[in-house]
Order: sequence, then C-alpha cells, then structure tokens
Amino acid sequence: MLTKADFQQAIRDSIAGFPAIAALYQAGDPRILQHMDAMATMLAMFSAQAEVAQAEPFEKTRDSTVLADAAMRGIVRKGAPARVRLRADNKGGMPYSLASGRTLLDSSGRAYRVETAVVVPAGGSATFDATQVRYAAIPHTVAGSEPFYAVEVPPAEDDSFLCSIAVSDAAGAFVHRDRYVNTAPDERVFHVEADDRQRIYVRFGYQGVVGVQPADGATITLTIGTTAGRIQLPAGTPFSFEYLNSPAESNIELKMEAMLVAGQNPIPMSVLRDLARYPSVYDSNAVFLGEFDFLVRRNYPTLRFLSVWNEAAEEAARGPHISNMNAIFVACLSQSSQEPVETAEDPDNIPAPVRVPVAEWTATQRAIRELIRAADDSYRVHFVTPVRVPIAVTINATVPTSYIAGDVRQKIIEAILAEYGEQSAAARRGRNQPLYQSVYALLRQRVQALNVGSADLQVSIAAQPEVLNRPELWRFVSPDSLTVEVQTANITAPSWNG
Repeated sequence: MLTKADFQQAIRDSIAGFPAIAALYQAGDPRILQHMDAMATMLAMFSAQAEVAQAEPFEKTRDSTVLADAAMRGIVRKGAPARVRLRADNKGGMPYSLASGRTLLDSSGRAYRVETAVVVPAGGSATFDATQVRYAAIPHTVAGSEPFYAVEVPPAEDDSFLCSIAVSDAAGAFVHRDRYVNTAPDERVFHVEADDRQRIYVRFGYQGVVGVQPADGATITLTIGTTAGRIQLPAGTPFSFEYLNSPAESNIELKMEAMLVAGQNPIPMSVLRDLARYPSVYDSNAVFLGEFDFLVRRNYPTLRFLSVWNEAAEEAARGPHISNMNAIFVACLSQSSQEPVETAEDPDNIPAPVRVPVAEWTATQRAIRELIRAADDSYRVHFVTPVRVPIAVTINATVPTSYIAGDVRQKIIEAILAEYGEQSAAARRGRNQPLYQSVYALLRQRVQALNVGSADLQVSIAAQPEVLNRPELWRFVSPDSLTVEVQTANITAPSWNG
C-alpha cells in the first residue's frame, strides 16, 4: 500500500519539470503546498481502500460489506425489551384495579406496558410485571400489488430500537414465517428482512405460489414495538402512570421491586463482523444447521463469552465418558454476570471444568437450552462453568528519539486491549489465541511510530498447546498480563566508505 509520504516524494521528484511552480514549491508557498498535500492525502486514502478491497473477499472488514452479509443471512438488528417487577401501594380507602396493557413511565421517561391485570386492596400492596416497550400502529395502503410486495418499516424517531412487528388487515392478523419456510399458497404469512443499509421491510407472498399477495388498495396495519434495549435500574426506582384516568390513581404509589430481564441492544457491528466469518449456508433451520455456536450467538449477540462444542471436542480435551454421548456443551457468560465463573490465578494450574447442575441454571442458560432443542431435540445440553485465563503477552519496541516512549507505550497498550482485551470481540470465543502476524499488523497499523524504518518490534505470546484444547477457557489479554517496554534510540543509517 502506498502511503502519503510516497506520493509526496513523487511530487518532489517531478516538480523540477515545472520551473515556475518549483520555485514557489521550494519557497513553501501555501497556495501550492495545499493543493499538493490535498492530492497526496486523497491518493493515500484511495490506496488504503484499494488495499482493503483486495482482502475483502477473504476477510470482511468494511462496515458496508458486513451489513450486506448480514442482509444476505436474514439478520435483522433488533433489541429485546426489559422486564421489571413492580409493587403498587394503595394509600386510598378503596380497592384499585390495574388493567393489563396500561402504560407506565420510569424516572427517565421510558414507557412500560403492564403484562397482567392486578387488584390492589385498600391500604395494601400487590406486585405485577411490566415490559419496557411502546407500540405504534402504522397504516399502509397497497399501491400497485406485485409479487413479494414489501412495506418499509419507518425508523424510530427517538433513540429506541425495533423489537417486534405485528401485521394485520381487514381479514385479521398475519403470521410471521422466516424466509417462507414450509409456507403453502394462500397462507397469511409475512417475512421480515433488512437490506445492506439496515432498512427493515415487511414482505408478503406471491399469489398462487407462496403465501398471500396483498390486493391493490388494501389497507395493512403494522404494529411496531420499540424499546430502549438494555437498561439498568436500582431497586426502589419510582414509576408513574403515563396519565391519570381517575382521582383514585393519585393514591397509587409505584416502585420497582426487581429487574427480571435487563433487555438487550441490537447486534453491534463487532458481533456482525464475527458472524460474517461463518459460511453463509448456516441458518437457524434444523435441516441446514451446521453450527450451534452460530445459532446461539445470533440469538444472544451480547454475551460476554460463549463457547459451544460437541462430544468429540469434549473427549479430545478430557477423555471419553458415558455422559458425553450425544451431548452439546455450552460455556457462557452474560452481561449481568449471573453465571458462575472461575479465575485461573496460576496459568500452569488451571482449575478443572465444573458442570452446572440443572437446578442452578440461570434464565439465560435455560433459554439457550430451549433454543438448541428447538433446532435439534436429539441432543442433551450440558453447561460448563467458564474459566478466566489471562494471556501473557510481552512486547518490546524501539523507536527513534523523535518519539516519546511513554506515549508510544500507551498507544500499544490501547491497541492490544481493544483487539484482544476482555471486552473485545475475539475474547467472546473459546480457544482464543492471538496470532503473531495479526499482532504485528495491528501494531504497525495503529501505532505510527512503529512504521518508521529505524523502529524495531518484538512480540512474545505465551503458548500452551494443552490449554488451547480446552474450549471452556475464557482467554483474553488483561492489563496485568500485558507487558510493554518501549525505548528510544538514536539510530543512524550506516555510511558507505567505498
């Protein structure tokens, strides 16, 4: 890849052919230098894009390519609403009936919908559950019926995320069917898809072939549910009614008793880039499913750590056992950190894995088990406690004296922790082991001082082959396991004494 310095050197080599401009260039005239510098900058940017494009078919790095891949796989970036348990205290002298579907607000103004009706006795209290979601009905009139007619879902006007879509018309409700699987003609189904710009569409069928094709002039109603995604509220947070229906409601005091589900944000770009590495033929259908890891990761994209392996991988790590037969093993850690996790204090003495008893499964683990069994119910599912194992990395660098060693050291630390640290996309997988070529390329890309011809770089990564066979290990580079030494040296090129 040609850099900006390469283009500037080419300008200096060719400017002598234009004596009138060369004099101004040598004098540092900004009218000349600005144009030359702008052209060198633009050509360097184009050169970088051309370099990325050459590797794009093998390693998807551009956001546009990743979004196009997600659209091809049918991945729609949507959030999951939070669920809370609220307590209602009645300060009045009459019982109060709270209807389901009523809208409540928390201290930040987020809307919640009451799930079940409850009666609060006079002078007493009652608990009920609510979901952080707001619904909006959007009518659409079909203009020009055509096969696989599509209706674009309008984006939210605030910072909320799409979480649900319901479709209905004068004849009743439509049923969601992913990619028209097992759909016969005249079935009232709809499919949801996203394009490479993440615009979301509701698509219908083809009359007489698959599904139902809306008639011209028909009115279709989209009921869109939006949510704020992942939220954190402390116990005791006050709630209020969106509006009062009667004076008696002023005697009702609402407070949060417990957070049942924290909610979930849409799939971030780092996770989409990770999913793009899987072959495109994998999806959530049991017939084509080739990777349970992809299935779980697609439905739970915000897990801090996830590793899924089969009987063969388990016996390669720990030997055969009758309980391993026809089993899928899962080690996971959610953002709420409710799952148990161990830490290897000594890298040479890593604790043995512990299978989590069924009675101690968390809500996330139970949901993952149901997800796997829905894809293929012939497997047993075992959950294993993850083990934190920091990766020891030592980096020694030498840079010219024109750079400040402390600043270069800090940039190296930030680059390594961002790519291989605890919160990185690479650390979310089992058997994580940074590659030397990737580390060298990363540092030379992120730290400009290491690209100077007189700079030197040496990387050492602790490798433990027996550890890499254990899929339950949560391996990442921590600030304590990373050692970076940077020194400056006045290095001069050797002269020729011919």
